Amino acid sequence: MLSFSKKSPVTLALLLAALMLLVSCGPSLHTITASGDTYFDKQTDTYYNVLPAAYEPIARGEEYGKVDLAGMTQILYKIEGLPATEYLCSSFGDVYYDRNTSPVLFDAWELSAAYVCTNTATVISELTLSPDKEEHAPVLSDLQAAIVSGANITYPSYLTPKRIYVLRFTSANAPGLYYSIKLLQYGEDIYDVVKNEAGEQVEVNLGNTFLYDRYTDRFVAIDDTIFRLLDSEELAPTPEGETDQP
Repeated sequence: MLSFSKKSPVTLALLLAALMLLVSCGPSLHTITASGDTYFDKQTDTYYNVLPAAYEPIARGEEYGKVDLAGMTQILYKIEGLPATEYLCSSFGDVYYDRNTSPVLFDAWELSAAYVCTNTATVISELTLSPDKEEHAPVLSDLQAAIVSGANITYPSYLTPKRIYVLRFTSANAPGLYYSIKLLQYGEDIYDVVKNEAGEQVEVNLGNTFLYDRYTDRFVAIDDTIFRLLDSEELAPTPEGETDQP
């Protein structure tokens, strides 16, 4: 038969005090206020703006602050490798930056890699493009140019892509962040009406491979080189002065 000795009121009080001390020593979350897309941390006097949704944290760190949004509490987290007073992220992957910080935007990224990921929240790379590989360097350059300045065309919502991936880019001059965009391939070529150099409206074949940012509705054509790499096809060298871009 088990027996328990009774604790004296003094002992119980000491135990309770120790427990309260342990709780109080835990990290307290910063209380952050929201005004539209701007967040303010009074404790550090920091205003945060939100980056476009294509920017994602590579690795979410520990909890940092809490913000009340229409009666619901949202937790904000540190981004591993970045100061919390410069960058935070939400549980949904939104990235916030100190408005006194000038983030390096994608058009100025010096690409370190591009991961061709399955279309899931988990980063599972089917192919990694590296600028150190001779056959990958021009592909990376063409992808970045297409995202930044490629002609935006009408997204064909009436068609279902045959293959869907997520392209996640990294850069040494933008540590801690991905730039993420959809990579789509359709089972048929897509046509659109565009203006030629003479200003005339002409129908052109845009091919079947595209990049798509669903948040900005930006949809641009690219060649199918990246899918040939995915399918382990050997690429023939492009003749000097020519390009595979449509």
